[in-house]
Amino acid sequence: MTIAEMSLVNHLILELEQDNKDFQVRMKRCYPNLTPYDLRLCIYLKANLSTKEISRILNITPDSVKKAKHRLRKKLRINPKQAFFS
Repeated sequence: MTIAEMSLVNHLILELEQDNKDFQVRMKRCYPNLTPYDLRLCIYLKANLSTKEISRILNITPDSVKKAKHRLRKKLRINPKQAFFS
């Protein structure tokens, strides 16, 4: 990614997180065991970002994102076949 692309992505991430403050508060109230990382992952999933897109944003492998999603499903008690936020 070029510096300009990284700047744009960072700006979009900040916008996403700021626009979803109420969502974060509701999630934290319903699931107090969620970490800040979990909340960030929830926001990206709610924004309908793909595993590959999330991996690029977080600078981790797609497999790491899949594992994080699996752990998040356990914390939220969501069936593996069920969508996160539909």
